[in-house]
Amino acid sequence: MKGNLKKLIIPAAVLASLGLAAVGFFAGRSLGRAPLLKERETLQALNRASIEKLPSNGETIHVIGHRSPDSDTVCSAIAYARLLTKLGYNAEAKITASVNHESAYILREAGVEMPPVLESAAGESIFLVDHSEYAQAAEDMEDAHIIGILDHHGVGSVTTGHMIVYEARPIGATATIVWLDYLNYGIELDKSTAYLLLGAVLSDTSNLTASTVTEADKIAVTELAKLAEVKDVNALYAALHAGLLSYEGMSDDEIFFSDYKEYEAYGVKFGIGIVNAIDIPTAEQLAERMKNALPDAFASREVELMYASIGMRENGEKIDYIVPCNEHSRQILADAFPDYDEFNGTAFIFKSGLGRKTKFVPGLTEFLGAYPHE
Repeated sequence: MKGNLKKLIIPAAVLASLGLAAVGFFAGRSLGRAPLLKERETLQALNRASIEKLPSNGETIHVIGHRSPDSDTVCSAIAYARLLTKLGYNAEAKITASVNHESAYILREAGVEMPPVLESAAGESIFLVDHSEYAQAAEDMEDAHIIGILDHHGVGSVTTGHMIVYEARPIGATATIVWLDYLNYGIELDKSTAYLLLGAVLSDTSNLTASTVTEADKIAVTELAKLAEVKDVNALYAALHAGLLSYEGMSDDEIFFSDYKEYEAYGVKFGIGIVNAIDIPTAEQLAERMKNALPDAFASREVELMYASIGMRENGEKIDYIVPCNEHSRQILADAFPDYDEFNGTAFIFKSGLGRKTKFVPGLTEFLGAYPHE
């Protein structure tokens, strides 16, 4: 196996809570501490061996997330590139575009420089994180040599004709999967990387309040906070949230595309931009701004449907304002999600939330499959 690897001794309580393979491996056995640690190291070595044929051909592996990068995609790319480097590969994190205020805050506090932008993926060895959609990927990804995917979404459009590393889990954040890989491969996490992963998990799970949160995400936050020496996780999230809500100096178009993703289902391409608000008046104001920005945004992309999703939390509950770009998009949304609470002339209001990952995309995909459109 490549590289000189340090062994990370995982607390038994953490293993038990996560339900890792090691727990089953040791089940029913009465072992002393020394044999237990030895077999744990053996499992970690086997996990490392399972990716030793990563088909990089000795070239630099560019680890990169999706377009309109958020904190999970940026921080996961950096942390996973560091993991591959410790495993002996030549890996480098890249981004697709400038990062938002929240991600910039995490990088600054972690003492990490901004990764360079990958202008074109053509001919490069690529490891994708936090997505598997060509529509969400860096330029020319169809002509890249994709060697791995690490994700927590549905299976996308990316295909390869060769063996790859593919790891996807129904979990709160890609960063949690990266953390699990550090554990499973027995690689020690430094303070800076732990801070990156902690910020990413908190961001993508809305401080562990999202419906996608698992026990693994919760334990990841606890363990990463210790390694990152963060004593007040809630205070950190408050700082991240303030950064996420800050659109200072950004045009309406820049706000819409700051967290924008495209999808394709049953021959229909659609795009959804996420915008964050601090309260109802701000959400309504942003909905009006997005309504004005959507026609030009729609004209600039090759999609059939387009929406702006303005979200906020009130008394712990997620509320989403979904703004369609045109009449066709409006009618499809109304038919696909007839249980909306209100339509105020600008936005469909979902008082129980319409999360892009958990409800919006799956629901729209199911509708388009049941009622195909030419």
